[in-house]
Amino acid sequence: MNKILIVNSADAGGGAERVATAILDGFAALGTETWMAVGEKRGTDPRVLSLNGRPTSPVRSARRSARRLAGLEDLDHPGSHRLLELAGTPAPDLLLLGNLHGDYFDLRLLPELSRRVPVVMRLADSWPFTGHCATPLGCGRWETGCGACPDLTIPPAIERDATRVNWRRKRSIFSRSRISVVAPSRWQLDRARRSLLGEAIDSARVVTNGVDLETFNPDGPRADREALGVPPDARLLVFACNLGAANRYKDMATLRAAMRLLGGHPVELLVVGRPAPLERVGERVRIRHLPYEHDQALLAGLYRAADLYVHAAWEESFCLTAAEALACGTPVVAAGAGGLSEVVEDGVTGFVVPPGQAAELAAAVTRVLDTPDLARLGSAAAATARERFDGHRMVEELHEFCLEVARAWPYAGSSAAAVRAPA
Repeated sequence: MNKILIVNSADAGGGAERVATAILDGFAALGTETWMAVGEKRGTDPRVLSLNGRPTSPVRSARRSARRLAGLEDLDHPGSHRLLELAGTPAPDLLLLGNLHGDYFDLRLLPELSRRVPVVMRLADSWPFTGHCATPLGCGRWETGCGACPDLTIPPAIERDATRVNWRRKRSIFSRSRISVVAPSRWQLDRARRSLLGEAIDSARVVTNGVDLETFNPDGPRADREALGVPPDARLLVFACNLGAANRYKDMATLRAAMRLLGGHPVELLVVGRPAPLERVGERVRIRHLPYEHDQALLAGLYRAADLYVHAAWEESFCLTAAEALACGTPVVAAGAGGLSEVVEDGVTGFVVPPGQAAELAAAVTRVLDTPDLARLGSAAAATARERFDGHRMVEELHEFCLEVARAWPYAGSSAAAVRAPA
């Protein structure tokens, strides 16, 4: 295998984009020519190529608007048709698919693509097998065909309930495709096998997401609490995600409710992801909202300065920020939603509570902050991260899986032809 093309919604943003970029760099370091095709190019790396380089015609724009008003997911993205030509010749030996939602990729091409080259899908979320959402937030209709959607506003949002139509269209697409699947957790892989993807899966593997341990470790500089405006007697909590408190997936409402229940020491919660006005919760808690931190060294400094990392999402396939905090020696209290319970070892590197339970979240935060052996939790967190979340190991395992898929592909050695437009 000489050439791989990664496909992702963007090259910079949240945890999913950081992982995709780490794979791009890591595969190249292992000697494989690697490119990335994205719906939105935000950086300057010449190896990252935009799929949306051509303007959309007024007729096509009108059709898209009509589909969206009808609740249909928009798959009409002509840039996808040149995917195998994008990185020049020869064509890639394998496609590594990441986030496919974000109005940039034509999923209808997948059957033809998977006949031309081996395809590995890295499951960062559940969108490939739902009627519209990337995170079902506890809804199980994706197993039975969707329809009667309880929340059309969960991103990617749709205007009307066409979730059953969208689900059936995806089932039809995947039933004619052959793919290999990589999941960051056993929970996510089990979900994929039970979904409409199941019959399309040729091979599958859990490859735990990894972090850059040279950046995220307990030994680097800590952010200056005084410079951050944290009172000297306050306990510092950190929560980080793309879009901050505005991220619908992360259940900021439960986190706020938990903060209201805290007593004892003053608490400062830093929400990293998007600026917003200062919040005061009760008499002892302040919530301050910081911009998204693109500099990973500075983000690691925030983790090290914190007494605790907190996370209340309804559902996570993994949770990269929790792994980064652990790597910095910071214990984690989190909702045990999905794959996150495989990241945090309850009672060892932090505590895991049921999602949506503010009282239990507050009790776990208090338990950590009041423990006389906080350093033990931090040491266990860093040791676990070194053992389980090494970014180099993740890249090597994923690269080896891609090699196995390419070697086992029945048409290995043939050249990839141009992809035909879907019927």
